[in-house]
Amino acid sequence: MKHKNNQALFDYWNAIRAGRPAPRRAEIEPGDIRRILPYVFILERKDRDTCRFRLAGTGLCRTYGMEFRGHNLLSMWSDDCAENLKQALDDVSTNATVSVVEYTAATNDGHEATFEMILLPLAHEDGTITRVLGAAVPVDQFTWIGDRLLARQWIDRLRRLDPERMPKHGLAAENVARRILAEKPPVAISSIASHASRKPPLRGERSYLRLVKTATPTGNEERG
Repeated sequence: MKHKNNQALFDYWNAIRAGRPAPRRAEIEPGDIRRILPYVFILERKDRDTCRFRLAGTGLCRTYGMEFRGHNLLSMWSDDCAENLKQALDDVSTNATVSVVEYTAATNDGHEATFEMILLPLAHEDGTITRVLGAAVPVDQFTWIGDRLLARQWIDRLRRLDPERMPKHGLAAENVARRILAEKPPVAISSIASHASRKPPLRGERSYLRLVKTATPTGNEERG
């Protein structure tokens, strides 16, 4: 991982799983990772074409100027990128692999920034993997991020990693949590102002992000 927040999330996930293919979603304590929580999300995979955000951090929402909860991750990409993500999510759900996605997001006026996203499996009580724990953070800390609408994005590199072959730190979950809490929190990103006055992003020739604001689901929802 290029970004320390994604590395910290992986270390926490790896410590919680304790040698199992994946930890259970109920074992993830938001308070343990609150320093990096603004860019953390949890996805629910309904089927191969539907992977919805159940939770999304405020930093991620502010970066894109939209509410992610209830939105389908796969609908945010054009067909070629969506198919690559489907294959990655197949591996996350079936083989408990870790996927790291490096991508570029661009504004309509030509600004571009590099992001990194990590996808980690979460198990249901019966052992099936129906949730994905993840984070998406800007690698480039440009001052305009959060002030300009991101209209398009495309995948630069997608890696599938076997956690059993990755370096192990041997730290207990509580020690990893203490380390995360002791670190400097992520830089706060101001929200994009005046969404109502924004024009819809133009469809580009490259893979793009459709910024469609969806209604937040109502009713009580199970955490994660």
